[in-house]
Amino acid sequence: MARRIERVENNIQRIVAKIIDQELQPPGMVSVMSVTCDNGLTTARIAVSVYSKNSDANFTIEYLQQRSAFIQRELSARADMRRTPKIEFVLDTSLEDGQSMIDYISDLSDRR
Repeated sequence: MARRIERVENNIQRIVAKIIDQELQPPGMVSVMSVTCDNGLTTARIAVSVYSKNSDANFTIEYLQQRSAFIQRELSARADMRRTPKIEFVLDTSLEDGQSMIDYISDLSDRR
């Protein structure tokens, strides 16, 4: 069962990334980092990173959440699934966290 869920998550990630890229024009550049589904495949949490100097990342998440019904319909049309999970967008800050850690280590080595 876990392998099936993993395949579904990868498929959802690929399709949702295409939908966002081709059909929507969110503020900033959006990258789908990961998808996590529950065991019953009823809910999919989609972690996205937002790259933009001008827009707030939370605004972009709200934009995607407001268009989640459209994204879910498109996902249903493009994916070969009996039921499409309800999607929820969350902000992935792992890249920013990693960059701040690199900066911190760099500062420590410069002090020596």
